[in-house]
Amino acid sequence: LSAATTIHGFQVQPLRSAKTTLTKQQHESPTLFFAAKKQGGDSSDDAVVTLVHSHHLLDHKPDNMILKGGKYKLRGVGCLGRPGVALCVGEQAAINKFRSKLKTAMPQKKFGIISIDRSSIPSDELSKISDFEEATIGELRSLLAKLGHEHHFFTLTGIDPSNATHSEEGGLNSNSKKSAKKRRKK
Repeated sequence: LSAATTIHGFQVQPLRSAKTTLTKQQHESPTLFFAAKKQGGDSSDDAVVTLVHSHHLLDHKPDNMILKGGKYKLRGVGCLGRPGVALCVGEQAAINKFRSKLKTAMPQKKFGIISIDRSSIPSDELSKISDFEEATIGELRSLLAKLGHEHHFFTLTGIDPSNATHSEEGGLNSNSKKSAKKRRKK
C-alpha cells in the first residue's frame, strides 16, 4: 500500500518515515504502519455544530471564503447572500480557525457564531453531511429544519416565521425584507 486508500470509511495514508526499518512480522502486516483518519476531519465524539454568519457575503473575493470550510476539515454548507452563513460540523479548533481566517480576510465585517446543541440533532441527519458544499438560502433552511433548528434561520434572516412558507423544492417563499422592498416600489 503506497498510496492513500479508503477502508471502512477511513482514509488511510502511509506514514512517511525514511528511517523506519521493518521487522519480518511488521513487513508481513504493513497495515500496522498506516495512519487512519476519518473522512470529514472530525471524530464523531468531538464534533460541534455551529453557524458562522455575517450580515452579507456576496459572490466575490474575499466574501466567497465562506464556501471554503472544507479547507479547514469542516463538513457542512456555505450560503452566500444576506446573510452569508456557513453551517459547520467539525472540531471546535477547526471552526475557530475558519472564523479567524474569515475575520482576517474581511476585517470590516462582523462574524457571529451560533452554537447548536449537538445532542438535540438526530444523529442520522448529522451523518448525512459528508462534505462542505455551497447551498442556497432555501437549502440552508431545509437543512436547519431537518436538524430541528429552523428557528436559527429566522433569527439570522430577520424573517418573521409566521409570514414564511417553504416550497417543495427547498426554496424560500417569504415576505422577506427584499420582497417587501419590491412591494413598496409598486
